[in-house]
Amino acid sequence: MTNTNGGRRPVFWFLTFLIVVGGIELGARLIERIENAAERHRNPFVESINQVPAFKIVDGGGIKVVVRSGFHPLMNPELRPFPLERPKGGLRIFVLGGSAAAGWPYHMGDTNISALLERKLRMLYPGRPIEVINVAAGTYASHRVKLILEEVLQYNPDFLFLYNGNNEFLENLVYRPRNPPAPWDRFAAIRIIYRLTVPLPHVDVKGFDLSAQIPNTLSFAFSQASLYHEDPRQFQMLLDHYRFNINEMVSAAGAAKIPLFLLTCPVNLKDWVPNISHHRKDLTPVEKARWTGFFRDGYLAVEQGRYAAAIAPLRAAIDIDSEYAEVHFRLGGALLHTGKVVEAKSEYLQALEDDAFPFRELPEFQRILRDVAAKRGTPLVDIVAPLEAGASYGIIGLDVLVDYVHLTEQSQEIVAHEMLKALLKQGLLQGVSTAEVEHTRIVIPKKFWALRDVAAADLNYNMAMVMHQYERLDFLYEEAVKTFNRAANEEPSMAEECRNRLYLFREIHPVVRAYRDLLRADKLGLREKNYTPDEAARIFSMYREMIRQVKTPSLSSEEFTKKVPKVPFQ
Repeated sequence: MTNTNGGRRPVFWFLTFLIVVGGIELGARLIERIENAAERHRNPFVESINQVPAFKIVDGGGIKVVVRSGFHPLMNPELRPFPLERPKGGLRIFVLGGSAAAGWPYHMGDTNISALLERKLRMLYPGRPIEVINVAAGTYASHRVKLILEEVLQYNPDFLFLYNGNNEFLENLVYRPRNPPAPWDRFAAIRIIYRLTVPLPHVDVKGFDLSAQIPNTLSFAFSQASLYHEDPRQFQMLLDHYRFNINEMVSAAGAAKIPLFLLTCPVNLKDWVPNISHHRKDLTPVEKARWTGFFRDGYLAVEQGRYAAAIAPLRAAIDIDSEYAEVHFRLGGALLHTGKVVEAKSEYLQALEDDAFPFRELPEFQRILRDVAAKRGTPLVDIVAPLEAGASYGIIGLDVLVDYVHLTEQSQEIVAHEMLKALLKQGLLQGVSTAEVEHTRIVIPKKFWALRDVAAADLNYNMAMVMHQYERLDFLYEEAVKTFNRAANEEPSMAEECRNRLYLFREIHPVVRAYRDLLRADKLGLREKNYTPDEAARIFSMYREMIRQVKTPSLSSEEFTKKVPKVPFQ
């Protein structure tokens, strides 16, 4: 009699294996579904640790008052306490975002966005308690702004305004891909194991202050590209993270039945040289030499005001290497001065997109903002268009911004007015007509304020220094010197501080100028002609040491050495 059990055994074990694996997979899919439903609003991109509140409630002489908690030190320093309970008949508005939303450098006084909006509303509703509370925080990306928004919802706002998008590059988060690589991403069990064993990047809420910007300062100062510029997958995840955060803020406000207004983000296109320009990685030495010749011809022609003559060589350089951001910027300037405004704006936008470390909102983020607003029915306040209308050639530059993203006082008035018009358009200003809104225009006289203007002059120069805005550097230096001298004369309490700043600036400026000239010679292919190797090394060494002492004094020499090049032009 033939024994058939031996032949059946492999089939039996194979079927058993399939049933077990299939059961595990079905169970894993069920777990995934339950987990996704339970954690629908959990951030799948980062995990926040050391979560601390931005506000606390204290006794304010018989009433409960909301004050800063002491954490979130980069939040608007001018934030004033406000009552926990909204005054009877009162109007309470919160403004959220980064330093542009805070109104820097005019966050002090009454000429920032929030103060101007409050002044306008008081004109429309005299006698009514009006609170426009600015809780914006410098360098905060959307995931940090989201934490603030979720907190302020408990303080009975009538409306929220969100003006954010310039800071998404600043934390250098290394994102974890949502799922394991193909083909393993098809299996729920492996997806779960992957998520359990590969952690999300951590965002430290409590330990975030200006020291967190040291890596960025060094990246700017030594022309080191952002991770997101170098890795397209990380850049796409950054975009996805931004979309998630905006959607979540819209959802949170919607769940609380609080109208949320999204503001577009104006950036300096025509007067801000890309922070960092890098060549494409596969550029050969022969191509680099040809590119340099064309770029030099075009660059010098622009510098000499021969704009028409600059166009052809700059286009020729782009044909060889289109990834170098500054060549698009220079071509934009040449086209602008020859009347080709539409082409010029296109080149300026390309320069922004190719910036290896932009620190300005990119068009992709703007498109996400507009897309979310359209799909979610969220009001969008387009502040770019009215600012373009007031800019020369219709392209935003230093005529409406004080630097790369921050608004002049008059631009802050324009933005506040657009916010007011948005409230009217949504039917949220009862009993107010369009004509009455137009009568709230505010004329802003130019006035010197020592405390504010000294800080602004100092920071403007320092930003230009590390972000390679070298063409403005001498002007900003002279402005800073005038501001420090004037403040020392008009505000005796600041005299010693201003003298110290003057001394430091006079030490720094010659070092930066020498390094600026060396970099210019290098990118124009003139370094070996104009400098000996020893001269170049000495200039770089002085600049490197100045950055260490002035910009990163908290770093040890060993830490600093690990983060920056030891020799120039690596």
